[in-house]
Amino acid sequence: MKLSRSLLVLSLFASFSVASAEMRPWKSSDGSKTLQANFLSRDETSVTLRRSDGRVLTFSIDKLHKDEQTFLEENHPYQTPEGAKEPEGDAFGPLKFGDTRNEVEAKLLDSSLVKSNIEAGLFGRTGLNGVFETTETIGGLPCFLYFDWTNSGGLQEVTLRTKDLGAMAYTSKLQATWNELINLLNKLYGKPLSVSPYPEQKELQDGLMLASHLWRTNDGHSVLLGTSQAQSNYTVSVRFTTKRIQPVVIP
Repeated sequence: MKLSRSLLVLSLFASFSVASAEMRPWKSSDGSKTLQANFLSRDETSVTLRRSDGRVLTFSIDKLHKDEQTFLEENHPYQTPEGAKEPEGDAFGPLKFGDTRNEVEAKLLDSSLVKSNIEAGLFGRTGLNGVFETTETIGGLPCFLYFDWTNSGGLQEVTLRTKDLGAMAYTSKLQATWNELINLLNKLYGKPLSVSPYPEQKELQDGLMLASHLWRTNDGHSVLLGTSQAQSNYTVSVRFTTKRIQPVVIP
């Protein structure tokens, strides 16, 4: 795919405020794995951590050990923001952060950048996650859109995620797509604020996104590039969020 067409797919995307905390161990749900990391932020269903090497990780809370879930509830309980300002700025294509679900649906149905893989009449039954895919592949892979919303129903996050592939593709097809996305995002947002190598497969856990790159948009939002594991499959993701993530300089 030509670079210009890939840029068209990504050009109007726009992404985690952080809180510093002590480095501590975080156990997986079955207790078999532990990592040392700082707490950055959380929402209702996920928690974002940063390792000592600066890598940002996002877990589904249900993938953490019950002790860690208790720690979160006692030390970082989820609180519904009161009177919070709706997010603003460009998201994907015609989308703006703060758009309602109905606005997102209508705009995407009218956009040439994406296509729907089911009948529009079924959206109410299935939801919008994974329903829209880019009309052009990136790195030869189809990419799907996933959304996160504020409590009042405004769009606050968009994730571009490649098709899930098996373990054999992790250091071949998926890494090639990761490299292409770096080039595209550098052209859109300039030099990244933080950079790490392609994550090793053994570093990933089910339900985890491990970020390797961080960019800042003109609107002050964050863009994260990383890889994820979902059971035995893997994917490359670009997460555009209105939350502001600060880079960490590793001495």
